[in-house]
Amino acid sequence: MSKVTILLTGATGYIGGSILQGLLQHPDAKRFEISTLIRDSAKAKILEETFGVKTTLGSIADQDKLTALAENAHIVIHTADSSDNVDAMKAILKGLKVRHEKSGDVPHLVHTSGTGVLIDFAKGEHASSPILSDVDQKALDAIPPDAFHRSVELLAIEADEKDGYVRTHIVSPAVIYGLGHGPLFDAGIANPFTFAILVFVRAALKRGNVGVEGKGASIWQSVHIDDLVDLYIRVVDAIVSDPGKISHGRAGYFIAENGGQTMAELLQSIAEGLFALGRISSPTLVPYAPGEAGQYLVNQFIADVLFSNSRCKAERARRELGWNPKYTSRDFLDIIKSEVKEYVKKADAAKAD
Repeated sequence: MSKVTILLTGATGYIGGSILQGLLQHPDAKRFEISTLIRDSAKAKILEETFGVKTTLGSIADQDKLTALAENAHIVIHTADSSDNVDAMKAILKGLKVRHEKSGDVPHLVHTSGTGVLIDFAKGEHASSPILSDVDQKALDAIPPDAFHRSVELLAIEADEKDGYVRTHIVSPAVIYGLGHGPLFDAGIANPFTFAILVFVRAALKRGNVGVEGKGASIWQSVHIDDLVDLYIRVVDAIVSDPGKISHGRAGYFIAENGGQTMAELLQSIAEGLFALGRISSPTLVPYAPGEAGQYLVNQFIADVLFSNSRCKAERARRELGWNPKYTSRDFLDIIKSEVKEYVKKADAAKAD
């Protein structure tokens, strides 16, 4: 069998590292020739010598390197600062276009976006009623071009539908949870922590309690990292086995979620976990004063994103790829509570540095 060349950006990150772990454990892993761009030379050496991954020193800011690596890949899986970095997307597409022009190959780009594209800035005051399905093409097309993440999504879609030199597939995860795990994480290569939960834990440790904006009534969908990786692997399998059967372009939009919860429910799980550890004096959620959330949750924009609604249904992957996520929203709340201690260790270590 011929080799399948894959460029994975973000191999040391939470999503990218988890996908790389999945590819390395794939039954056909020997067919994959995986390359990545990495800043840390020590980690690059481990990836090369222990895991058989080809590395190039650098970051996605090194656009010439990114373009060259994309040119040499039949499949690009983009996860490194992927949802809003226009320059990185343009560099990748440039390389894929050159590949097509030189070889006639029609490569595939699997782009990582996020359901933040649907946020409504509810500030925790209410749950929204519209629930967008990823098989509702009219609703997808109606997402405003200036929505969060949308400008990069549109670049990928246009490259497929207007220019035709690449087949693009957008994976849009909701809130991701579950610690990254496996040999890559054991070796210290990849980050095992998801952004949103770490932000909330750090904020609580700094504030002395778990804050909530508004009523905490806004709802985000969620997806476990293992289920998300399974979706990516199914996309890769479809591309390799029968690329004509997987949707692409405007229709190739794959939301990743399996249920949702209010922000108050999420924060209550964090509060109970921190209280059990003795890190806060009460598990009761304490409302933020107007404008206060941004002082603790990175900045006000991130706070507004986190306390928005992002409601959606992942129907395309279920119908088209047979995706059947195992973890539910009930699991989400239980897992967050049980894993809080690991986030506390991370936050404490960062403070010590």
